[in-house]
Amino acid sequence: MAQTNQTCRSCSDEFAVNERQMERLLASPAFAPELRVPVEDYEARLQACQECPKFQGGTTCMLCGCLVPVIAHLKSKSCPYPGGSRWADKKPLIL
Repeated sequence: MAQTNQTCRSCSDEFAVNERQMERLLASPAFAPELRVPVEDYEARLQACQECPKFQGGTTCMLCGCLVPVIAHLKSKSCPYPGGSRWADKKPLIL
């Protein structure tokens, strides 16, 4: 029996979240500036996710199903990676 690489239904192109939808989410009161991490922390979170084997399609965490480019903005959120957050103490390298 051949194995297929199945993903969740919402990860298909038909259900992909576009840039306009993400911008609308980020404009909501749930993402007010005081609830967001600093830009440097946000960028470090995105980098950590891009290096994660559970990151799929450039937007989705396969562990929790969240839209990483949206959720990574919030102070109240953390990475669900088993054994410890991949976001912990992540800072971009300054050369």
